[in-house]
Amino acid sequence: MNDKANEKTMGAAGNQDAGKVKTSSMANARPAQPQRESGLFSKLSGRINTTLQTNRGGGGMPVSTPPLTQRPTEDLSLARARSNKGQKMYIPEGVVIEGSVTGGSETEIHGRVEGNVAVNATLFLGKTALVTGNVRAGSCQVEGTVQGGIECTDDLIVTSTGRLASDAGAGKQIRVAGSVEGNVNTPGTLRIEAGGVVNGDVQARVFSMSEGAELNGRCSMRAPDQQENLFSPPNKGEGK
Repeated sequence: MNDKANEKTMGAAGNQDAGKVKTSSMANARPAQPQRESGLFSKLSGRINTTLQTNRGGGGMPVSTPPLTQRPTEDLSLARARSNKGQKMYIPEGVVIEGSVTGGSETEIHGRVEGNVAVNATLFLGKTALVTGNVRAGSCQVEGTVQGGIECTDDLIVTSTGRLASDAGAGKQIRVAGSVEGNVNTPGTLRIEAGGVVNGDVQARVFSMSEGAELNGRCSMRAPDQQENLFSPPNKGEGK
């Protein structure tokens, strides 16, 4: 009897222990599912974030870019000096162009041109500009130096820093505040501003000088009809 009772007691205890083992093993096994789920969610969220950043174009994986190549300064300057119709031509300071410059658009020069300049538009010569040849333009403002002659269809302005080493002419108006070493002709108005110096003869329909201006030459006043052909070659049959 006692042996049977002990067997029952041991059996019950064994069942209880087995239940505890099963319970503890189940308790230990339960957290594994949430960890797997959280791992899947983190992977999915990481992929989504990567996709979003890639679509936005920033914050994603670094993308290798080809190294930038720098053009030589001379090539860049020459490219800027080129002119297309309807675009402004610009020659920066420090650039030297060996040869003539021609164009049909507004032009601004701050460098050196070893040749002639012909522009069928407005021309601006900065303080550092130097032109060794002749200049032809629609209108021109000179703040630099022109060693050759200059002729404008409309207006010519020589500022206080401007220097002309030869003859100058314009179809409508000339204003001189700098220096001109040559003759000055216009069928329109010529005015020598204060501080301006002209070492040569002047011809104009209307001529005036400000106080402090200087003219070392003769002054001829012409009628408008005579001025129209001022820059034209003389008629071979004239005077016969």
